[in-house]
Amino acid sequence: MDELDDDDIKVVSEGKTAYEVDYKALTHQQVKDLMVADIEYISTIFGVDVSLCVFIYHNVLLTFCIPCVAQSDVAALLLRYLDWNKDRLTERYMDDASSISIAAGISPVHKPSYPASDRSKRVTRSSKSSKKLGQSFICPICFDDTATDTLALPCGHAFCTDCWTVYTVSKIRDEGEHRILCMAENCGVVALDPYVHKLLSEDKDTTARYDELLVRNYVACNKNLKYCPFPSCDRSVSCPTASSRSALSTVVPTVSCGADPKHRFCFGCSIDGDHRPVLCAIARMWLKKCRDDSETANWIKSNTKECSKCQSTIEKNGGCK
Repeated sequence: MDELDDDDIKVVSEGKTAYEVDYKALTHQQVKDLMVADIEYISTIFGVDVSLCVFIYHNVLLTFCIPCVAQSDVAALLLRYLDWNKDRLTERYMDDASSISIAAGISPVHKPSYPASDRSKRVTRSSKSSKKLGQSFICPICFDDTATDTLALPCGHAFCTDCWTVYTVSKIRDEGEHRILCMAENCGVVALDPYVHKLLSEDKDTTARYDELLVRNYVACNKNLKYCPFPSCDRSVSCPTASSRSALSTVVPTVSCGADPKHRFCFGCSIDGDHRPVLCAIARMWLKKCRDDSETANWIKSNTKECSKCQSTIEKNGGCK
């Protein structure tokens, strides 16, 4: 954070009252820079790698068009699995790198096996064709036996490129998912970023949506960051001094993302707007009381009537009509 000196960052520190805190307004690109810094930090601590290869399917030698995998791509997937906790990731990876790679969806539970006679016939990842050894490939999703361009994750479950593209776009656009799992049943392997970007190479809008989901996941996992709650605003705020529960007992962390003067919100709670000088805990209790009283008023209106003489609220609980 200290290395970010762009003009877009607004530091509030001078002339603040007892109810104000220091914070930094961050743009979408600045949050992405923080993500890259964390990924590079993990990549330099230990080398992470993943084995991607070619598989045999019904006597068909399949060559999958998988982009070159860098250590940073694998490190990013590991960080997302552990909610961007660098210290916990370092500890667990040093203890057992294989188990955490499987749990994060980088490596399959069981390595794909190859017939001994076909091991010498493997080809590189960069090819986009399927070499027939006796039978054509049939996509398990659309059952198309004419597809020549196939893709697969390290688990070896092969599907045609069209099915992969439709599935990925649906996961991102309709479900808001940033973890694209293999389409095979009970398979926990997750697609790396280069794989997803390759599938979405012609769909710029979905690619931008995927990048936005990754940034939102990073902000949600970082207790020092919070997205601006106003609609259509992609800015976030960093406020480390208000990230702990104990700090909220003395300050009301009202911040602004800097995109608009009206974009002011409380960093410590989910209450919309500025509720200073009331502390977050007291404000939540007050709103809960208001909601409860409102429900009580609704029940009284539905189940009682006012006396025609004294105007007292009465409930009929017996007797004739």
